[in-house]
Amino acid sequence: MNDNYASKSTKSVSDVPEYPFYKQYPEMRPFIGNNYGEAKQHGCALLVIGESHYLQGKSTIHHNATSWYKRNDSFLNKEERGWINTSGVVDEAIAIFKDKKRNDAFTIFKSSAMAINEFGPRLPNYLDVFKYIVFYNYFLRPADYGDSIKNIIVPQDVSVAQDYFEYMLMAYNPDGIVFLSRFAFEQCSKAGIKIPIAGAPHPGCYWWNKKSKKYGNRYGREVVQDALVNMDWTFCNTSGRKDLSGK
Repeated sequence: MNDNYASKSTKSVSDVPEYPFYKQYPEMRPFIGNNYGEAKQHGCALLVIGESHYLQGKSTIHHNATSWYKRNDSFLNKEERGWINTSGVVDEAIAIFKDKKRNDAFTIFKSSAMAINEFGPRLPNYLDVFKYIVFYNYFLRPADYGDSIKNIIVPQDVSVAQDYFEYMLMAYNPDGIVFLSRFAFEQCSKAGIKIPIAGAPHPGCYWWNKKSKKYGNRYGREVVQDALVNMDWTFCNTSGRKDLSGK
């Protein structure tokens, strides 16, 4: 497999028109894996959903929800635009882990890719999981650095996020959905969805590596497998992969 992780195309896999919000904040278009179309052909297309972006330092432009959804990225400085650039953030995380460096800010990407790989394709390099997924953050307004959007959330955030979630389902037609935020999972209305959904905790939280009755006496990371039910990943050269029992 090649080393290109992200698709050069930002178009959806369907004929759904581009989401209007992209005209305001084009940086928040989703990360689209280079082989997502191939995964879709084999019933293994995953939509992976984080909680939100965040803005660092003294940024306050995101604190007023009404203003945030009315404005556009011309009100942001270069650094702020970088922090909400979904593909740019994922690409940076991949580059860091390819070089075997550590960055706690990107734990969500390393830990989730390892879990998806464990219960799914079992690729020799877990980073190659990114080639087969679409990733975005559920809430379209950033949180403060190191904090959760739930501490500043308003009804408008919930309604905008729900509308965008439904758009993403139409645009990318996934075969499974992995939430990497229990808060986002619980805020999302999943009525009528007939594909497998996993509501995992954030990979950086305590419960990712702890068992909980809430998750069926499983580790938080094990919840990821709920979205990979009956997926056959042999198409992506996974010769010799073990089954989930480890045999």
